[in-house]
Amino acid sequence: MATSYAVTQSPHPDFPDLTAYALTSPTGISVTFVPQAGMVGSSLTDNGVELLGMRTGLRAYRESGKTFGIPLLAPWANRLEHKQFGDVTLVTDGTPGVHPDANGLPIHGLLAGCPDWKVTRCEAVGYDAGVANDQVGAWLVAELEFDNSRPEFPAFPFAHVLTVSVQLLDSTVRISTSVRPTSDAEVPIAFGWHPYFAPPGGDRQDWTVCKPFTHHLVLDDRCVPTGEVDRVPVEVDVLGNPDDGGLTFDDLFDEVPVGTKAWIEGGKHRITLSYDEGYSYAVLFAPPDQPLVAIEPMTAPTDPLAGHFPIKTAKPGESYTATYGIHVTESGVSA
Repeated sequence: MATSYAVTQSPHPDFPDLTAYALTSPTGISVTFVPQAGMVGSSLTDNGVELLGMRTGLRAYRESGKTFGIPLLAPWANRLEHKQFGDVTLVTDGTPGVHPDANGLPIHGLLAGCPDWKVTRCEAVGYDAGVANDQVGAWLVAELEFDNSRPEFPAFPFAHVLTVSVQLLDSTVRISTSVRPTSDAEVPIAFGWHPYFAPPGGDRQDWTVCKPFTHHLVLDDRCVPTGEVDRVPVEVDVLGNPDDGGLTFDDLFDEVPVGTKAWIEGGKHRITLSYDEGYSYAVLFAPPDQPLVAIEPMTAPTDPLAGHFPIKTAKPGESYTATYGIHVTESGVSA
């Protein structure tokens, strides 16, 4: 176990052309990001034990946009059907970076595996005299210029700088994402993250999930919101066996209050995701055929330009920042 915070750089074990940045804490928590592969979180471990759902891994993420680990979905998350924002049309047909789902709808944004992120901060800060407490920890910050020089730009023609800041403090990974316009046009805010969690040491059917969300958005058979909203109760329940009536989720929620915490618990771990700032939508994804649960902070709903729900924007001269936390504790211990 490390005795202080550290950030180490090394070639990715499967892709030596990529640099992996591992942030480690004295608590034994380590989180790894790969900026040159879309600023994706590729590992989260507790004393060497993996906590993330790896699905088809980094190769499939780079080659075909299939998500794993802790992926950033930008400039929009989930599916896109409506493509008009004011007078601007998003052109997705034939645009690089667009990945269609089974119904032909663009899904998961444009930046899966994007190699052009630039690291602007990479350091470990201890509890030294004169250091502000909010600066302590292991840090990684990277940014991406998204402007009309990028091949993906026609599918989201709003120039901006996208910045991701990762802080590991004790047993918490805090991830902040900012959008800053770089032209005189406002930028619609629709990004999200899809962390896939897989607590080790127990079967999926024995995992417990806390769903604190109560405003459920009704989806059609393509997983696109209809505009209707149902009120649902908070749930804390064991997933169980999906073949015997156990729980599965692929659900979208809105009006998520700041400070909301959802969690999954299995084996010796509870993994909690906190909605700290700027994320008023959530997706809970627990498919029957995969040993993982995704608790997804989102700034906008699926199909964000449909007009069913208000959409936030970043205006020129301003920026929009959203933050969430991943907290690792022992089973039964609240974050």
